Amino acid sequence: MLKLIRTLAITGAAILPLAIASVPAQAGTTTSTFQVTATVVTSCVINSAGTLGFGNYDVNAGAAITGTSTINVNCTKNTPYTIALNYGIHGGTAANRIMQDAGTDTLNYNLYTDSGYTLVWNSSCGAGNNCDSGTGAGPGVGNQQTYTVYGQLPAGQNVPTGSYADTITVTVNF
Repeated sequence: MLKLIRTLAITGAAILPLAIASVPAQAGTTTSTFQVTATVVTSCVINSAGTLGFGNYDVNAGAAITGTSTINVNCTKNTPYTIALNYGIHGGTAANRIMQDAGTDTLNYNLYTDSGYTLVWNSSCGAGNNCDSGTGAGPGVGNQQTYTVYGQLPAGQNVPTGSYADTITVTVNF
């Protein structure tokens, strides 16, 4: 039995170098590359457009009532854009926007880009029309750009008591 174990040990020791020698060695390596691409598109989003509330209107008061609202916009970084405000749903114009009560009575007002109420905010931009504009700073609250809408309700309008409203559409062109 001891002789058999010794024979197996000697045979195994002789075969082991042959088994190791039969493992193929690596001949070398090769590499390649590939592209990773993306196309960033221009985009803008209106994050919010707040209500402009004039509050109570006294037809006998001698002064116009003013109010403000804000529009918050995010656009792709370095994207130029303009902001237009339509003339409302009651047939307003650049000279005069119109709020209406539940019937047919109307109350005139207008929206401006400046706090001096001299530059009417138009429904289209360019060619002498006044709008606001900017250049995108990127996504996120930290890059959001805020624009103030200045509203003015002229004094002395001969209208009946009631609630008046209009709806304005904000358009960002980029």
